Amino acid sequence: MKLYQKYLALMLMLLLIAIVYFYIQNKQEFVNRVDVVLMNLLDKQIEEEKAKAFAFAFALSQNETLQTAIQNSDGKKGYEILKRYMNTLETFSGSKVRTQIISKDFVIFARSWDNRDAGLPIKEYRPDLEEMVRTFEPHLSFEAARRLVLIASIPIVKEGEFIGFVEVIQKFNAIEDYFANYDVDLLVLLDAKYEDQAVLLDKNPRIGDTIVANEGANIYHISFLQKRGVGNLLTQGILEGKNHFYFSKAIFNSEGQNIGSFILILSKKKLRLFSAFEEELDTFFTYARKDLYYSIINRDPYINSYHDFTDKELFLLKKCVHAEDRIALEEKLRKQLKNYTQDELISLLLDVNSNKKSRGEIK
Repeated sequence: MKLYQKYLALMLMLLLIAIVYFYIQNKQEFVNRVDVVLMNLLDKQIEEEKAKAFAFAFALSQNETLQTAIQNSDGKKGYEILKRYMNTLETFSGSKVRTQIISKDFVIFARSWDNRDAGLPIKEYRPDLEEMVRTFEPHLSFEAARRLVLIASIPIVKEGEFIGFVEVIQKFNAIEDYFANYDVDLLVLLDAKYEDQAVLLDKNPRIGDTIVANEGANIYHISFLQKRGVGNLLTQGILEGKNHFYFSKAIFNSEGQNIGSFILILSKKKLRLFSAFEEELDTFFTYARKDLYYSIINRDPYINSYHDFTDKELFLLKKCVHAEDRIALEEKLRKQLKNYTQDELISLLLDVNSNKKSRGEIK
């Protein structure tokens, strides 16, 4: 082989190495960005769940009829109150919330979902409640109780006397459903050192030194992580599998102890789809079209709901709006489009329907 041929071969090899290197670098940077966006979304959902749980727990703690039932040790009345409140909440908001009342002696007084455990002492499972008795400060955190859950705990005080606790208990169904909208799977893992108190998880699958804590966990991901291990994932935050990327976030209890992890799983196929519009990644995850629409219809109907949205956004919403809201949206569009020139209207329509092919003469 002549010298120039060797030189050419060397240059081609270096070029190939450079291409592979930059491809890997760009891929890793994009995966890292997806990680940041997913974790921000997870934080947002957790805060929303916490806010809902706390608001409802506080409202129950102020219910005088419930307070009287606790003072009179009328567990049947307490159960009826909780059940009625839960049914009303589910009917009007669709939220499935579990609540329970715990006596000042750490005994279950009443539960909204199943009152068969009334009278069960839980002090050994709930060291966090003892701290609340001393401080009277509400707790709002994930706890390794008889299972891993989000708990909003508020002391019930009547006329200066502490009489018990009201708790709103959230599992992970709402967070699972939210991420399912984006084809993102969720695993929730509890550190196995809490297995003695997490008695309701004793039959759940294990992954290394963790216990799967959510009911909607995908068996494929459980099997993969059982074979691959979760050590690197939990310490480094990201793990690449054959068909998926795995992203982890630590779960802390009210004392700041790491008690488990959230694992968000995104397929490589979906990741490639997102990479096609990398610049819009944050917006895509944060405001899918249905999120934007529901954020509108949930506002006060006496406020001009569509005031803050652009004409393009209103056009997009028109495709998925409920029939009863279409008239108001179309009226808003008519008013905003009155001052558009023909060229501006054409430009807007082409922008909204950029994925459609248009043929014919524009007159």
